[in-house]
Amino acid sequence: MNEERRKLRDEVYTQMMMAQARLSKDLNTQMGAVLVSGDGRVLSTGYNGAPAGFDDATIPYTREKQKLAYDLFDADTGELISHHEFEANKYPFMVHAEINALHYARGKVPPNSKLYVIGFPCERCALEIALSGVAEVFVTKDDYDPNSTLNNSRDTAYYMFAQAGILVTICGKRLRPVISKVN
Repeated sequence: MNEERRKLRDEVYTQMMMAQARLSKDLNTQMGAVLVSGDGRVLSTGYNGAPAGFDDATIPYTREKQKLAYDLFDADTGELISHHEFEANKYPFMVHAEINALHYARGKVPPNSKLYVIGFPCERCALEIALSGVAEVFVTKDDYDPNSTLNNSRDTAYYMFAQAGILVTICGKRLRPVISKVN
């Protein structure tokens, strides 16, 4: 595929990914992902949010902790055993866009597939990407902060990509992570 055609595809899939992100109910962090086969077919899309089937009205979608509650009933008699209240924010409930896109592909990730994402994948997503067989990750936004505690997460993700032979295109620059020796 010629360079001009590749750039056009990257632009189109990036627009699709950004549109997916707008579907997220998480107003703090709207992320999207598009999984594309090596020959340019869209395989699946995803955005960050609660798992399918969860009641959105009962899920926190903010960083601030909210009070949540659940009851435990005896499955045989229906008798209430206990009532529980606790606080949680959005983080334990959110499935990242990358994982949703891979999940909705139903394990059908052909060779040379490319995953388009807005921000650099966290280590949990990087591991799922490495397991999936994706050949390249295309990142549109580089929000790298050298003072952030997320640096270890990025290093771990790059290391996983190196282990799996995954290319990373970040803001138009193609990178090939490779395992090396510690100095």
